[in-house]
Amino acid sequence: MNTITKTTLVLTLVLSSFAALGGEIRSTSVRADDTRNEASGVDSKALQHIGVAFDRSSIRDSTIDASGAVNLASGKGSFAHQDIGVAAQGGQLRNVTVIARDARNIASGADSVATQEIGKAIGSGSQLVDVTVTASNAQNVASGRGSRAEQKIGVAQ
Repeated sequence: MNTITKTTLVLTLVLSSFAALGGEIRSTSVRADDTRNEASGVDSKALQHIGVAFDRSSIRDSTIDASGAVNLASGKGSFAHQDIGVAAQGGQLRNVTVIARDARNIASGADSVATQEIGKAIGSGSQLVDVTVTASNAQNVASGRGSRAEQKIGVAQ
């Protein structure tokens, strides 16, 4: 395993410590200002999850601040995915403030993909209730031939 891949795995694990698996983030303040996650090389993947609850989860009575968070993937076929304040698989955000000012998610290289999701509840029964999402100047960029970028902010899906 090359050094960049190892570094990316370590950074992903560190950032994943801000996430709850199969549960709930409640009455919590998550601050991850100016965090950086990066992967480079052919088929590289940079995954950044800040204030994320997975598997029939919810985020309640909490503030998630990831201002200036940066997630980068570069190289042919690269994939950059950035989640900030997301509850998945039937998730709910209730009485939550999500701040992602100047968050950047960038994938560069031919056939690269960049996805950025800020303040989002995913799955059957997903809801945003009493939620404030501030994503001023959030950027999601995919560059290179055949590249694709998708950005979702304040979405119940």
